[in-house]
Amino acid sequence: MPGLAAVPEVARDVIAGGTSTAAVSALLNPVDVVKTRRQVGIGRGAVAEAQAAWRQAGAWRGLWRPGLSASVARELLYSGCTKGLYPMARDLVTPSNREPGLQHRALAAALTGLGGSVFANGPDVVKVRLFAEPGRYPGFMAAVREICAGPEGAVRGLLLRGVSASAPRGAAIAIGEVTTYDQTKVVLARHWPRHTGASSADASDRWREPFSLHVATSLITGVVATTVAAPFDCIKSCVMADDGGRYPRGFIDVVQSFSRSPGGLLMLFRGWWPAYCRLGPHAILTFPLLEQVRRLLGLEYL
Repeated sequence: MPGLAAVPEVARDVIAGGTSTAAVSALLNPVDVVKTRRQVGIGRGAVAEAQAAWRQAGAWRGLWRPGLSASVARELLYSGCTKGLYPMARDLVTPSNREPGLQHRALAAALTGLGGSVFANGPDVVKVRLFAEPGRYPGFMAAVREICAGPEGAVRGLLLRGVSASAPRGAAIAIGEVTTYDQTKVVLARHWPRHTGASSADASDRWREPFSLHVATSLITGVVATTVAAPFDCIKSCVMADDGGRYPRGFIDVVQSFSRSPGGLLMLFRGWWPAYCRLGPHAILTFPLLEQVRRLLGLEYL
């Protein structure tokens, strides 16, 4: 595209990571709404909750609209950092003249996931609260103003609320998503049909990866990412939906509460199915889209 050469590569990385994920998250927002409500303890099953929301407010107001702007803002920040800065972080932690190994990919994903979660914590808090209680605030900016003006304040209410859960969750899901995708694609590519005329020694192979490889890799990524992130995601939703009254110490209080419940710590996997119904299609749509956006912006594949 004309003029792309003037845009720094790292900026194009961030734009590709943020916009591709934000677009898919907006599409799958209803699934995220149901998943979060299951995680914070709503008694109905995922299907029953979706049907109830549809009957009460309709598809748009009941399932798609709640927290939509907060979800998009959160993904632009979090995924812009996680998926956008990952290639640079991977190169930085990999010794010179060596191909990145699994440990290098995991470390790069953990660092960018951790940083992205902290950076996007404010929109994440608003998103979770609007998912759990759509009528709690009139909208995204109204929620930000009300939280900042209230007893919680900007620091405790937005910057720090649930960060003890969102930061490790961000690192875990980045490893589950980005590392799994990157490593699995490298392994599968060794056995994947190559384009005519391409050889294993051809340096341009990074520009010739077939779309089918990206889809197959994404299918595996969705299962791994959902399972790795499930406990952290559940804790994060519980802490962020709370204003400090039920879980004043955040992460610790949620774990202790769940450990004393009849289901024990397995309750941390509550909402796994709706989480997979989001993360599975999310991975299948996001990573192939991300790869194409990267190409459009003049970047190599991830």
